[in-house]
Amino acid sequence: MLGVLLSACSGNPGESEAANAAPPTGHYEGAISYQGSELRTALDLREVRPGQLTATLSFPQLPGLEFEAATASYQAPQLRLEEAPGGIVVQAVREGDFLRGVLNWDSVRADFVWVRRGEVPAPGFRDTTLTVTVPGQPAQRLRLLLPDDTLPRHPALVLLASAADGSAAARRATHLARRGIAALLLPPAAADSGAVLPVAALAALRRQVAIDSGRVGYWGRGPAAPRVAEAAGQQPQPGFAVLEAVAAATRAEAAPYQVFSRQRIPVLAYYAGLDTTVQAAASARRLRPALGYRRGTQVQVLAGVTPDFRRPGRTGPDGQWQWPQPATEYWNGLVEWLKAR
Repeated sequence: MLGVLLSACSGNPGESEAANAAPPTGHYEGAISYQGSELRTALDLREVRPGQLTATLSFPQLPGLEFEAATASYQAPQLRLEEAPGGIVVQAVREGDFLRGVLNWDSVRADFVWVRRGEVPAPGFRDTTLTVTVPGQPAQRLRLLLPDDTLPRHPALVLLASAADGSAAARRATHLARRGIAALLLPPAAADSGAVLPVAALAALRRQVAIDSGRVGYWGRGPAAPRVAEAAGQQPQPGFAVLEAVAAATRAEAAPYQVFSRQRIPVLAYYAGLDTTVQAAASARRLRPALGYRRGTQVQVLAGVTPDFRRPGRTGPDGQWQWPQPATEYWNGLVEWLKAR
């Protein structure tokens, strides 16, 4: 279908080509359809600077699945969005105020027609920058998401991600910022360069007037988790830490995380049962005693959940397609745990 549309649009001369040359910014609504099952969607496209788009795709029926596209490109009349490598991919053709195309989600190819409903609404947070200085290094301008609410001060997370998990960190940052928790995103290189930048970022974040200085912690996933443990052993000490997919199946792998027990830092650790990159059950068993059993510390293995904490789509007993679902015990549990610290 998409190939036919592209052929049809490429032959439109004159005014239609000129109209389609500008990026199709705005708020779009519609649905995706697969095996007779529809899922409502909303797409927000912004042009942050000439020729550069940002895109946020959400599913109003499934809060927790929204994401900011890792890549968004427009070459009239074609639009392409990609959640992250291996994630959701959107390919569309612009037809005036409509976007028509295909969404690829794992093995699912879902057709859609989305219509522009106006300008992009406010995102629910303020997208700002925080300058962090490390002696002997150039100053770093880091992305800081501040909740757009009436509270004077907020709990906050410094998110430290490897190159492979950058999109996961961004997704969690926007999810938390819309729910009252500030988020500071560190560049992927920080996951490989020791604890200097994370510690400096934590200190700088605590000095911000909109941040509750006693409620600032670290987040790290997979390869970045050891850097979080290293940073937690230095001053200023974090108030808490969130870890995901921590490799701790052996005594040597688990040893770095004993720092949280020694420093009495509460930790929330999650494993996805369908994550093949880590031995979830074995790692969870060793991580629990390494972290200590202080109040607030939790280690959870969520069965039947993919590494991005979704329950895969499937055909139900009635033959009706059931769309992937967010693992609410992760998304809701994360927010509730952070607000309780």
